[in-house]
Amino acid sequence: MVRSEPSLQPGSMADIAGRLVLWARRNPQGLVRVEYSSEFARQDVLQQVQAQLSGEAIPISEVALPSNQAADAVVADLLQQLEQVATKAPHSVVSITGFATAFHHQAAWPDALRVVNFNRERFAALPLRQLWWFTPAIMQTAIHAMPDLNSWFSQRLQLTESVAFTDTPPISLATDTPAANIDDARQRSQTLVAQFHQAQQAGAPDAELLKTYLLPALEALAEASAQRDLRELAGEFEGWLGRLKLRGSTDLAYSLDRLARIYKKQGRYREALPLYRQALKIREQQLGSDHPDVASSLYMLAGMYHSHGRYVEADPLYLLALKIFEQQLGTDHPDVATSLNNLAALYQAQGRYGEAEPLYQRSLQIREQQLGTDHPDVATSLNNLASLYDDQGRYGEAEPLYIRALEIGVKTLPAEHPKIALRQDNFSSMIRSAVAAGQADQLSGHPTTQAILQQLREE
Repeated sequence: MVRSEPSLQPGSMADIAGRLVLWARRNPQGLVRVEYSSEFARQDVLQQVQAQLSGEAIPISEVALPSNQAADAVVADLLQQLEQVATKAPHSVVSITGFATAFHHQAAWPDALRVVNFNRERFAALPLRQLWWFTPAIMQTAIHAMPDLNSWFSQRLQLTESVAFTDTPPISLATDTPAANIDDARQRSQTLVAQFHQAQQAGAPDAELLKTYLLPALEALAEASAQRDLRELAGEFEGWLGRLKLRGSTDLAYSLDRLARIYKKQGRYREALPLYRQALKIREQQLGSDHPDVASSLYMLAGMYHSHGRYVEADPLYLLALKIFEQQLGTDHPDVATSLNNLAALYQAQGRYGEAEPLYQRSLQIREQQLGTDHPDVATSLNNLASLYDDQGRYGEAEPLYIRALEIGVKTLPAEHPKIALRQDNFSSMIRSAVAAGQADQLSGHPTTQAILQQLREE
């Protein structure tokens, strides 16, 4: 079966991981900062980076700051740990975490970060690739408290995605999920809950407690399909949520979206849908009906309908999100390309090929212009346009697009990445369809095509 691909969102885990890998490959030392709102997502990004750099002799290590200390002691400890790494493995990647809980109390953050800023030259002189992670609350303080060090970060990234759940049904806990995955998820979840209590004692804001620790603890269990543990923690979470001061805020809307995704992962669609709707309502009330965040909320709600075949309900939401993105961000913004891609996929699923084709083509054009011809999102657009031609029996037009999408994937993704396997399956399926329809003469003499044709002859 030919399958289209979702787009790689700016700020997603895959996007941030890709940017960090390119930075590490190009720079023998230096500093980068990433703002993140999910500890689980942060760990996922780091795992992706480590996997892609594992064969390139670029080791990665993690440095955690001590908790609840004076600023001088925190800086001294951090420098000592970094110097030890630099001695053992110069020019390695070092991931630095723990700023939110390192200092005595939230009220002391400005003065503490000024001490960090004062030592900026000592950090920058180390022969290391340093990756500094900041939660949103401390990032807001850091921008003003350490302007000199902040200017030395060669990249300033924002990880906006929580965790990328698929639309597949939940896996049976009793039979299909390896016990090791469940045990690992439990351990990660328990660690995050412990960090929540620690950050709460350190005076971290309620929104940060929710987004950085509590929701990621649920996400860790949801990703491993640890259903029983997830339901138990979800009950505790609802109690915590009621005590946190977030009513009617955009932080609550963000958290509702993530909780909806967790319920969706469990197959609890009836519970997920009202959460998406509530998040949309909050954003409309707080930000106005034409804000880009409202468009993102519309987009997620439309995706919920789309994934369950409720196309009539998804269509107007996708269209409205697209309109807002175009008005607020410009007609050639990458988010516009993403909206075009997914609206086209909706039309393709309905057999509305004539309406889908110009949308896929425009999405591809924007991405090539804004992101470059070898960007992973360009490969997604190529694959999806090819799948549209494939569905219509236009095999000669689909073939070069599939090939180019595969070539970009090989350049930019790990060899075992699922998108590479998806594109290979799509390409092979297309060739089989062309042969079965007696239209193999539409195909070129490209070596990849000919290898698959030869395999078919030998079967």
